[in-house]
Amino acid sequence: MSMEKRRPQYDPKSLLNSQPVIITVVDPATYRVQFQNETGLKKFGDISDAPCYEKIAGCAAPCTFCRMPETMQTGEITCNEVLLPNNQCLLVQWSKAVTVDGRIHIVETITDITERKRTEKALQQAQKMEAIGRLAGGIAHDFNNLLTIINGYSQLVAEELAHHPCRKDLDMIRQAGSRAAALTKKLLAFSRHQVLDQKPLELNALIRDMEEILRCLIGEQIKIVTLLNPEAGEVLADPVQLEQVILNLVINARDAMPQGGVVTIETSNVDLSDDYLHRHPGAKPGRYVALSVRDTGCGMDAETQARLFEPCFSTKEVGKGTGLGLATVYGIVKQSGGYIEVASEVGRGSTFKVLLPRIEAKIQDAQTFTVPERRAEHHKTVLVVEDESGVRSFIATILRTQGYHVLEASDGVEALKLMQTHAGACRLVIADVIMPRMNGPALAQHLAAFIPDLKVLLISGYTGDTISANGVGERCVFLPKPIMPRTLADKVQEMLSN
Repeated sequence: MSMEKRRPQYDPKSLLNSQPVIITVVDPATYRVQFQNETGLKKFGDISDAPCYEKIAGCAAPCTFCRMPETMQTGEITCNEVLLPNNQCLLVQWSKAVTVDGRIHIVETITDITERKRTEKALQQAQKMEAIGRLAGGIAHDFNNLLTIINGYSQLVAEELAHHPCRKDLDMIRQAGSRAAALTKKLLAFSRHQVLDQKPLELNALIRDMEEILRCLIGEQIKIVTLLNPEAGEVLADPVQLEQVILNLVINARDAMPQGGVVTIETSNVDLSDDYLHRHPGAKPGRYVALSVRDTGCGMDAETQARLFEPCFSTKEVGKGTGLGLATVYGIVKQSGGYIEVASEVGRGSTFKVLLPRIEAKIQDAQTFTVPERRAEHHKTVLVVEDESGVRSFIATILRTQGYHVLEASDGVEALKLMQTHAGACRLVIADVIMPRMNGPALAQHLAAFIPDLKVLLISGYTGDTISANGVGERCVFLPKPIMPRTLADKVQEMLSN
């Protein structure tokens, strides 16, 4: 009896049929299919003896992407990614093979990579929007510093020149500054760097309260239809920002229907499917409330949809839009823990779908404490820590006009040195959140170690996620830039009077 183990015997056809990829044997002279495995039969049906270009790619002649001739000439394995008319993406590989009778054939291996490509595209889009968001947040931060100086000093001068002929010119500057502040607020909304006042909301009730103003906005030529599911759950969101989302989506729908049409606003409960999670990398499974705004307008092509939520991108004529409407919507929805997608075809309208996490139980609103109005006590010392010299000078000017003694430092390290000689006199520190060498929250922690009753007011041109990441918690007292004189004076008086 031989001790040598017998080699297992395999049926080549069974091996090919067991593969999850499509394997086709093609005659290179005629391009006709000689063999298909089971995966290929399930995908394309029986296409034996038919030209591969006709049955697989739907072409009348050999495909332009086909590298079969190259493989025949070099003997090397070649490949190509192929996009079919039905938006399917295939990875096709060609290799040279010799049959037992000596004839040369091409083995064509096809892998359906449609889902992989869709996931890659969604991930790239998410990364692009994240990068644009960081850029927008940085620009908004710098503008908020500049606007603190422009708007603050223009208000101070306007009060000094109340009856001067130049007062009207100053008012124009202040109005422009206010509009610029509104634009930076939209940039912060897009970049998810704004502070949200979230509370439990019934989406249906919010939409009903807005119906009248929405009808006024869109005009008589457009009809609004509301399909509100009575079982739609509650969401945790900022009501003012959610109103902004609905307004922007409805206005966008109106602009897509200059000749009139129908806007449909719909709510429903949704559980995210595995398919949605695959198409949206980073999406979390769970229970959501869906808000859909559908129009019967002109629709959009795929290229427009890919850039739709980018700031400053607009399909409107020059001068008729800032390009921040849908960018703002995107930022608010993402910061609220939700998702937004659009489905549209040219000439067939658009549907924007917002998904917000559903909450199971109502959350009680926190009680607010109102500090009684009192006059600021003079001769109290306040330390201002701000790396932007213009902003630091402006804040110091406001405080000095209110009768405070003001110390100034350009960063946290310099502030600590000043506090070593003024620790007993200083009652309040106003510090920028993000500074070189030592940021505001780190400075506050150092000071609290040896001056426990010292009050700290943190300020920043950033808000939301950025300040949270830099140590600004819920218990911190925070004032966003741009800062107006009256707002600053009131906040300082409130903190020192408490």
